[in-house]
Amino acid sequence: MISKERVRHMTKLAAFEEREGKKYYKMTQYFRRDYVGLELMKSFLTGTIAFIILFGVWALCGMEALMEDVNDMDLVAFGTEILIEYLVFITIYLLVTYVVYNMRYTKGRKGIKLFYNRLKKVSRLYESEGRQSNLEDF
Repeated sequence: MISKERVRHMTKLAAFEEREGKKYYKMTQYFRRDYVGLELMKSFLTGTIAFIILFGVWALCGMEALMEDVNDMDLVAFGTEILIEYLVFITIYLLVTYVVYNMRYTKGRKGIKLFYNRLKKVSRLYESEGRQSNLEDF
């Protein structure tokens, strides 16, 4: 006989697996520190690329002014200023990445924990139905 409670739990399990399960699967393979560290490395690379693109756009837009001032400009001070701006940019970018992925990991682990609890409940329902059917056979 079909148990309504078991079907309800199985439907919730399937819905979770279809939606959030795919997102959270990667989190189950790593510890928090490893997961966040991996995302920080990816963010460092993408942040550096983004800064280079933004700097290139800024340089292209201000090319005329740069060409006029290039002879009077202190190139070491200009390079130092760019480096400081890069360090500030990447620090803020990595801090935001750390906070976001830490929160995602926490949310994902809670979701996975709920998923496994429901899975255990469905398993217990199957066991109790199996015992009841064995008693009915006698």
